[in-house]
Amino acid sequence: MNRKSYFSLLAFAATLLAAVVFVVGYNERTRAAAPAGALASLPASDFVLSVDVQRALNDTLPAVLASNPAALAKMNAKLEEFQRKTGVNPRVFDSVAVGGSFDPQRPGKDSRAVVIAQGSFKSDELLETAFASAKAQEPRLQREEQQYEGRRIFLLYSTRTQADDARDGKTVAEAEARAKWRGRSEKMAVTALDANTIAIGELDGVRAAIDASLGRNRVDEELVRMATETPGAIVGFGGRVPQNAAGKPANGFIEKYFASIRQFYGSFGADGADARASLNLRTETAEQANELGQALNGFKALSAFGFSRSGGGAGPEDSLADLLKGLSINTLGNEVQISVRVPQTTFAPLIKSF
Repeated sequence: MNRKSYFSLLAFAATLLAAVVFVVGYNERTRAAAPAGALASLPASDFVLSVDVQRALNDTLPAVLASNPAALAKMNAKLEEFQRKTGVNPRVFDSVAVGGSFDPQRPGKDSRAVVIAQGSFKSDELLETAFASAKAQEPRLQREEQQYEGRRIFLLYSTRTQADDARDGKTVAEAEARAKWRGRSEKMAVTALDANTIAIGELDGVRAAIDASLGRNRVDEELVRMATETPGAIVGFGGRVPQNAAGKPANGFIEKYFASIRQFYGSFGADGADARASLNLRTETAEQANELGQALNGFKALSAFGFSRSGGGAGPEDSLADLLKGLSINTLGNEVQISVRVPQTTFAPLIKSF
């Protein structure tokens, strides 16, 4: 995995910090933190992400969107569409975790990630139901079966061609785009790890998940600890950037400040009526952390100035300005600590804009 992909992952986390926090801005009352669940079932990884699905779907999202009936109806429609297309009720999932490791044999390629899902379902029945529903919508969907460590792994792929897309009314551009995607994509693998846990991803990732379920090469405790640093969070994540990811010397502005990052972790949740999120970046030295913190604070100041010039109402731009006001960037030793804490009402205009 090259440096660019790591930066993409860090940028993804930073974007979530600013945008996704509105999804979890909800009074969590006095609920205890959810167990690690699917997170602890991941194989050895360089980064992990964990989601408390039950809290997100049944408590958080309905509470946040209560003042926006249109957005709440849209969310429920999406959940119903998911169930209609897959035959699976998304509310049966309790926790979902994503883990990814970077293969030194594939330099410059994207990470091989695996998704682990646990819930109140019977794994074998869920897989059969999902395949039958998908097959009904895409007759060219195929399934192969292979054995690994006594477990059945299903490999799913489609034999649909560009000509099939054209016959179905797709434009030439759409058909060509789909053909390119099919050419790059590998077969998706899925397996039942136990009675209520499934794993989905590329074949190597699913095999690694099976190994982990047998007690071999599991995700290390440090990553799990980083991803669960904040009790009661809806989403938690953590990761490390190996030394061998350095690749070519950093030249660009972003690369210059992020090349020294070796670990990152954070979470999304709420305290009382305030939404909160955090992203922590650990560098090799305190000096590097100080430089990174100064650069981020400079970017914050410039952004705040821009929003202040365009403000004066109650629209999305003003909410983003309030978001920047609640953004804190501090440096402690070799760690840059970024956090956001704002009232839930700050995000109402942003939600309405989607």
